[in-house]
Amino acid sequence: MIHVVCPNPALDRTLFLKTLEINGVSRAVSSQDLLGGKGFNVIRSFKVDDKNTPYIIHSFLGGYTGEYLQTLIQKEDVSSVITEINGTTRICSIIVDEDNKHAHLINEIGPSITSTEHQIFVNRLIESVNTGDFVLFSGSLPDGLGHDFYAKTIAILEKKGAKCILDSSGLSLAEGCKANPWLIKVNELEFFELLEQPLAKRDTDSVEEILSVLNTSSNFIVTLGGKGTIAKFGNTVFKVTLPRISVKNATASGDIFLGGLAKSLQNGEPIEKALQTASLYSLSNCLYWYPNIELTDVEHYQSQIKITNVGGTINETITR
Repeated sequence: MIHVVCPNPALDRTLFLKTLEINGVSRAVSSQDLLGGKGFNVIRSFKVDDKNTPYIIHSFLGGYTGEYLQTLIQKEDVSSVITEINGTTRICSIIVDEDNKHAHLINEIGPSITSTEHQIFVNRLIESVNTGDFVLFSGSLPDGLGHDFYAKTIAILEKKGAKCILDSSGLSLAEGCKANPWLIKVNELEFFELLEQPLAKRDTDSVEEILSVLNTSSNFIVTLGGKGTIAKFGNTVFKVTLPRISVKNATASGDIFLGGLAKSLQNGEPIEKALQTASLYSLSNCLYWYPNIELTDVEHYQSQIKITNVGGTINETITR
């Protein structure tokens, strides 16, 4: 089972404009509402094909937007455990300027979570997780949870025998890493910030070198956008090389990567296959203005994703 923890969900509203009028009135040609927040983007990878991926998403929802998202959850048959809150779930807007081919993302801050809501959420999560389950902690934290929310929850679930995966940023990432999750996934900027590397040493070519000697009990993935991915599982370092594509909007690509990876690992596939699937899903998402994965893209680019073992032995992967 895969559990996806999404503490700061959103209604993602994409507005399509012919052009964005600066200091004027812009009229939307069309709009689209989607389940949003990093965790809900993660589960898009579970719905790409007919494979049965067992999952549950755990989230907070409240207010009129929370009610609307509840209807979308039912409509899309999303397996969920929802903790209802007094606050109102945020709205995040993606404004697409079609003439200039720009996408502008505006994220609202989330509601404040009370201590009672917090405790209900954690109790439900702990109760539902079993030994061997994957638990994905994804995204920012709303007010009320504290920067150590991920760290404390990961510590409990790792002791229970779960494989926790952390994908966050800032203090919640730094604190969460102290709990030694099974896997840490970051982008290039987050990686250098986490290691407190000075600006002068933040160079993409050094990621592989740093990761190969990094002293950590956690597996590690660093996504590099169009430059690919560097991953370390056990003592083995992998490099993922991507083909060049025409990117429309990369929003949610990291989340979709994480979902594809967890899906493959849940299905017992080797890490090379998991990295390929994750990369293909993420690449497909970049071809659209809003979060989306198409199997035709996956099939088209499958032979163009290269996975290279750049150090270590295969039989040491996916171990602690």
